Amino acid sequence: MEFDVTTLGVVIGMMVLANRLVAALVTPLFEKYNLDKFWLMYPSWILSGVFVWFTGLNLFAPFIPNALIGQILTAVVAGGGANMLHDLTDAPTLGVLEVNLDDEGNG
Repeated sequence: MEFDVTTLGVVIGMMVLANRLVAALVTPLFEKYNLDKFWLMYPSWILSGVFVWFTGLNLFAPFIPNALIGQILTAVVAGGGANMLHDLTDAPTLGVLEVNLDDEGNG
């Protein structure tokens, strides 16, 4: 999938912000009370959902006509972290570099 660069940049910013806020505010509570860290993804998704709701951001607008579903998926991507975003974007194509190593011009 190819996303709008501006929207993608804002989603990455939300991703970093949600990750840092959860790491600073929620993770210490999980460590203090010995809670299972599996559940940390849910506060991140909720926080990203709040960010998406306030901004009205929809990363999937070109692909999904329903704005609410696009915003929910945007919140899931923003809360899911960099690995989830990497899985959604197209892998760059690798080019072939041809090098001519003949003796002409080395002299």
